[in-house]
Amino acid sequence: MTSQQAKTKIAVVQLNSTEDKARNFRIAQQLIQEATNNGARMAFLPECFDMICSSKKETIENGEAIDGSTVKSYQELARANKIWLSLGGLHEKDPSSTDSRLFNAHLIVNSEGEIVSIYRKVHLFNLDIPGTRLLESEFSQPGNAVIKPVSTPAGNIGMGICYDLRFPEFAISMAKAGAQILTYPSSFTVPTGKAHWEILLRSRAIETQCYVVAAGQVGSHNSKRSSYGNSMIIDPWGVVLAHISKDEPGYAIAEVDFDHLTNVRKRLPVWTDRKPELYGEIIPAHVEYGKSSNDETVFHFGDKTIVQPYQIFARTPLSVGFVNHRPVLPGHMLVSPLRANTKRLSTLTQTEISDLFFLVQKVQSAVEKIYGAGSSTIAIQDGIDAGQSIEHVHVHIVPRKSSDFGGNVDEIYARLQQHDKKDNAFNLRLLSIDEMTQQSKILRENL
Repeated sequence: MTSQQAKTKIAVVQLNSTEDKARNFRIAQQLIQEATNNGARMAFLPECFDMICSSKKETIENGEAIDGSTVKSYQELARANKIWLSLGGLHEKDPSSTDSRLFNAHLIVNSEGEIVSIYRKVHLFNLDIPGTRLLESEFSQPGNAVIKPVSTPAGNIGMGICYDLRFPEFAISMAKAGAQILTYPSSFTVPTGKAHWEILLRSRAIETQCYVVAAGQVGSHNSKRSSYGNSMIIDPWGVVLAHISKDEPGYAIAEVDFDHLTNVRKRLPVWTDRKPELYGEIIPAHVEYGKSSNDETVFHFGDKTIVQPYQIFARTPLSVGFVNHRPVLPGHMLVSPLRANTKRLSTLTQTEISDLFFLVQKVQSAVEKIYGAGSSTIAIQDGIDAGQSIEHVHVHIVPRKSSDFGGNVDEIYARLQQHDKKDNAFNLRLLSIDEMTQQSKILRENL
């Protein structure tokens, strides 16, 4: 955890990026140094802080990996000035991918120059109507996760990029995961900026009761593209604390006050007054599916069974995926809610059900790919009379082929009924630790 003071100064930085990366860095460097001298502990840079080129071809050609020279320069800048940085949108090249499209990557760098979080933009702007064609997916790959807020001296920061601003569910997901600041580095066009920019920013702040920091690109970048600017810092009450109104690069400083944030949430208790039973629940933001191989946390499955770390290949905030120690067919996996005393499906909350079955989908896709299957059996034995051997909700995910059980594909149900009984009629083999470890590793790599 990063230590937080009751009040912390932050800076929002506005840029006018061009294709000249060295120029862009020099301008950002000067502004960051000035902000540091004025007491800022963290500076927020806009989308495309690295460059804005005049064509898709140039953009793709000039993309860089995260360990490239541009990010290294900013890491050294953070280290030299002892300041945290939000780098709002790197044109990230993935050297290991055959897809030439770039990721739009938002990085948080700490005051030691270390990258502590990476978010890849999930919402890509795609518009193709008569007279207007702007397809971000032609040159960008989408990310696949809403990232859990990262702890910084400025608070817990939820990371978005530009178009993400238009999706309130995205903001609520991060706020539910503990975000105190939402940041939307952007390069809004002038027409949409005039119409929507401030309204959207203040709306996200008010509905989530978070600070919102929005660093923007500004002015003409080339003959084809101009940006709206008007970078802002907004408090949880919707008040604009800082605003760069000039049509040029600059910075502005405001103070994040955690006592004020707490008071706003007390004055308007929207989080406790929600009615998810009427309109559904939004899942809190979390890290990407999968878990590190050095995670030694066990999972208590029912009252007496302990699932060991080597079996576990996925964790979400509310669910866990693990290798079945006695599979009825190769690739037989289990997904279960993390919460104890969830003996029946009816005991799960809407949020738990959503999270559980989202992970089931991910695991199903992975095992079908790994085991070369085109179908799956997905089953819940909900209660003892349905064959449940451990009183904890668990979903069986079994990749299927037409040749299973000699073509008698419905045999699966008899096998599931007996598979974990002590004297099962089918003599199903117990997997070794090495086998479960290897299967878990393969699943983790394919989720």
